Amino acid sequence: MNKNILLFLLLLLSYPVFSQAPLTVSGVVWDNDLNETLPGVTIYLKDRPGIGTTSEVDGRFSIRVSKGDVIVFSYIGYQTQEFLVTKDEPNLRVNLNPISVVLEEAVVTGMGTTQRKISVVGAITSVNVNELQTPGVSITNMLGGRVPGIISVQTSGEPGDDISEFWVRGIGTFGASSSALVLIDGLEGNLSEIDPADVESFSILKDASATAVYGVRGANGVVLVTTKRGEEGKLQITGRANFTLSHITRMPEYLGAYDYALLANEARVVRGDLPKYSDMELTLIHRQLDPDLYPDVNWQKEIMKRNTYKQSYYTSIRGGGKLSRYFISLGLSNEPAAYKQSPNSDYNKNDYPQ
Repeated sequence: MNKNILLFLLLLLSYPVFSQAPLTVSGVVWDNDLNETLPGVTIYLKDRPGIGTTSEVDGRFSIRVSKGDVIVFSYIGYQTQEFLVTKDEPNLRVNLNPISVVLEEAVVTGMGTTQRKISVVGAITSVNVNELQTPGVSITNMLGGRVPGIISVQTSGEPGDDISEFWVRGIGTFGASSSALVLIDGLEGNLSEIDPADVESFSILKDASATAVYGVRGANGVVLVTTKRGEEGKLQITGRANFTLSHITRMPEYLGAYDYALLANEARVVRGDLPKYSDMELTLIHRQLDPDLYPDVNWQKEIMKRNTYKQSYYTSIRGGGKLSRYFISLGLSNEPAAYKQSPNSDYNKNDYPQ
């Protein structure tokens, strides 16, 4: 009798062990839309923490489970799939469906990395060029008054040289370059070398915590520029033309030759000297009887223009597919000076004015 009871108890103890016999589930994870394998998919057992794996480069995976376990397949940008284990599955095909998600706002930080804007501690300003509606040839001019902490100064009005010098929160170094460090797609460059329409966005690193990875080169601030890239989808052609009219607001008042001669005589008489011009010379100047010897030419009117124009054109082609993407752009800007130019620019030493 005791032997029968002991045998019955041993059978009861072995029953749950038999029911939890390990099973193996293997297979491949696929993108249901593109019909491509997905590497790096997180695979774990639901309600059993610490047990899991990831899919390999070719999408293959293998995991040891028990009957009744639920396998969860999770991947960013795809719907999560669950699979109930009932038996060994040596060739399981898992299809994940992509979903459209709205990511949290991110900013570009040091060394080209990105972080969620809410988690950034340093002073970083991220600027979207699409928000800068004013057309301009230079990004530095477009920043003026739009980004806090930026000091922008245009030191020249010469056509083609209207690039502003700018500082981030003042000058932090002496005896060296006082301008901010500019990195275009991770490489050091100059903002004057790129068209504003080619810029997707840029971040301005202001304080020491944000620029620490750049050492002394980032003492005056760092500007990280991200240019536009090709996108998968239909061909996109963009064109733009801008015309700008500039007017000289103030010109020095012209003093004629006759008035100059009178003032010159008055100045000499006041000092006790004889007049510089005689009455006959004053008559010749006033009536322009001898323009070769006593000319009266308004050189401002002859060589200067009160109005000038600037024209700029831009076009870009953007697109791509699954294997390659492309972005091609072309820009042209023409800004003549306020000086009048002769329509005949050819020079020939044998040509003489008639």
